[in-house]
Amino acid sequence: MRKLILIGAGLNKDLITLRGLNKLKEADIILYDRLVDNSLLDAVNCEKIFVGKTPYKPSCSQCEINSLIEKALLEDKTVVRLKGGDASIYSRSLEEIEVARKCNALIEIVPGVTTVSQFVAKLETALTARGISSGVIFITGHKKDGELNEAYNWKAIVDLNMSIVVYMGVKNFMKILKLLVEHGLNKKTPVAIGEKLDFEDEKIIVSDVENLLNSNFEIEFPAIMLIGEVVKFSNFFTNSFAIKGEGCTKCKN
Repeated sequence: MRKLILIGAGLNKDLITLRGLNKLKEADIILYDRLVDNSLLDAVNCEKIFVGKTPYKPSCSQCEINSLIEKALLEDKTVVRLKGGDASIYSRSLEEIEVARKCNALIEIVPGVTTVSQFVAKLETALTARGISSGVIFITGHKKDGELNEAYNWKAIVDLNMSIVVYMGVKNFMKILKLLVEHGLNKKTPVAIGEKLDFEDEKIIVSDVENLLNSNFEIEFPAIMLIGEVVKFSNFFTNSFAIKGEGCTKCKN
C-alpha cells in the first residue's frame, strides 16, 4: 500500500505509544532518526535505513530523506518515518508529508511524547501552573550565525511571561539567555537543562540565568532547555547551581 506513516517514538522504547508500536509492523521500510531507541527496530522484519542528523556534522540531508520516501512510495510501499520525540515538533514532517501528497499516498501521523514532556516529568514539575505560567513558548536555537537576533521578537517572548522551551539550542544557548535578558528577562529566572535524557550519561542542570551567564558552563548534545518560574518547583531546585547525573546529585556554589 502506498502510505507514509509518521511515528513519534518518544525518547526511548518505553515512551512510544501502543499505536506507534502496532504501526511499525505495517512497514515495508523504516527510515529512522538518530535519537530513536534502536531496540524498537529489532522485532520488525523489514528494510531499515538510518537517516539521522548529527548537529553541525555531515549527515543525511532532508532532500535525501525526501527522495528515499518518494522512491519507496512510488514502489507502492508503506513507509514508516520513525522520529524521536513527537513528529510535529521541529522534525520537518511537513516536507515529508508534502512528498507523500505529491505521490498520492495515504498519510497517517502517530503522536509521540515530546522531549520536554519527559524532561518536566524527570524534574517533577509542570510546563504550566495557575498564577505562574499560563502558557508555553517553543523555540529552536538552531540558527545560522547572525540570524538569531532577528529570528524572534525577543521582547514579546519575555513580555508574555510564559515558560520558554528551547530545542536544539546547545550552540546558541548562552546567546539566547543574553538576548532574553537584554529584552527584560529577570536574571534570577530559573533554568533547567536536560542533557542526553534517558541515555546512560544523562545529566540535568538546574540554576538561574545569572549563574549560567557568569559561568563557563558547556552544554553537550543533545539537550533541551526550560526557562521559567515553573523550574522552581523542580525536585532539586536550589538557589545556586545543581547538577544531577551519573548516579549522583551535587551543587556548585
